[in-house]
Amino acid sequence: MANLTILSKDIRQKDGLYSLNDLHKASGSDKRHQPANFLRLETTQELIGEIDNSSDLRSLTFEKTQGRNGGTWVCKELVYAYAMWISPSFHLKVIRAFDSAQSSLPKQLPIEHASIPDESLKFQLINNIAQSMRFQQDTVVVPAIELVNMIQAVRMYQMQIAQLKTPDWVNETIETLKQSTGRTFADM
Repeated sequence: MANLTILSKDIRQKDGLYSLNDLHKASGSDKRHQPANFLRLETTQELIGEIDNSSDLRSLTFEKTQGRNGGTWVCKELVYAYAMWISPSFHLKVIRAFDSAQSSLPKQLPIEHASIPDESLKFQLINNIAQSMRFQQDTVVVPAIELVNMIQAVRMYQMQIAQLKTPDWVNETIETLKQSTGRTFADM
């Protein structure tokens, strides 16, 4: 997922979990809304139990770490629950931040919809990708879906770059500079 920002505060992520401490700061750092208070709630403990028992979620629910980058790290469902516990207003801001972060991710086409290049082009693409990744070994195994995803990402960036338009004032300034100096960019 893209970086998550709520009320101009970056929410750190670690191993798919979100910093509850950062969310606490984004919510205003009210002492009564400390992460420890939220985690002690019976409803929170029940939700953690449900998430842990859910067959579709097999990752960590939450983790506490000590040290400089320590804190309480929770899954997305607990982020929503924490935000709901803070206030309806903060809950809505969190939902919108997640939606915004999700919509900024590139859309991945299923592999069956990707255009399949001819054989020589396939090998050239694989070669180019391997060279750009600076592999040290002669033999490299890359899953086909990863190649398709990389190609789609490159295409997305190419489309975004193609949509960029230089403002007219920039072109006018460049032309004025060229005319007043008698030089072109090739000369500079």
